[in-house]
Amino acid sequence: MNLSGKQVIVLAEDMYQELELWYPVLRLQGLGATVRVVGTGSSSIYKSKLGYPVNVDAAADQVSAEGIDAIIIPGGYAPDRLRRYPSVLRLVREAAQQGKIVAAICHAGWVLVSAGILKGRKVTSFFAIKDDMTNAGAEWVDAPVVQDGNLITSRMPDDLPAFTDAIAASLGGAEAAGLEQVGESTSAEDALRMAIGAEQAAYDFYRLAVGKTKDPEAKNVFDQLAKDELRHKKIVQDEYDRLIRNPEWERYSVWREVL
Repeated sequence: MNLSGKQVIVLAEDMYQELELWYPVLRLQGLGATVRVVGTGSSSIYKSKLGYPVNVDAAADQVSAEGIDAIIIPGGYAPDRLRRYPSVLRLVREAAQQGKIVAAICHAGWVLVSAGILKGRKVTSFFAIKDDMTNAGAEWVDAPVVQDGNLITSRMPDDLPAFTDAIAASLGGAEAAGLEQVGESTSAEDALRMAIGAEQAAYDFYRLAVGKTKDPEAKNVFDQLAKDELRHKKIVQDEYDRLIRNPEWERYSVWREVL
């Protein structure tokens, strides 16, 4: 549950999509990762599609792939600007070659295309750039998140929870995503207890995000996600409580047989 020591960069340019940048930034920071915003070098501040600013910590030509664990590329119209800079493409290409996590959502697939790292890879993206991805040699599928080795891709803002879960899990395993490592010997009671903790951690993050963002649309999204986590937590809590009261509950008999 702790990504302390992990170094993550998020690429930015003008016309970035608000949620696709700030959601991973806030969530990974909340898990303890160091997250820096890296731009093309054209400015020290970039504005989103709705005009919200983000300050840049460094330019792409000042960053080495060797010093990072993951690179995240948000969507919007920013990818069409990012792909024009050789320093950005060099950074993405080197990160991919070194086995670092490369994560792209929505139109960010354009940057992967221009970096030349898609041949033979399984990916997804916003449907409008499907042809761009397949023409670059990728196998495109319609799914909330697709992970092919160190390459993680998603389609749209609605996929952000799954997208960021995949990044967090790849950075630190299941524990980083909010669950301890579940193996063949993990009991049903332990697995359910871990799940309760993960739902609570996700709820805490979403409520924090509601208070921090000034974007009304983002507030609504985070508020709904928080309510969903409470609903999920109650479902899991009810399962756990009933199992504790009745360890021989038939519903989990198959689990016991596997163990």
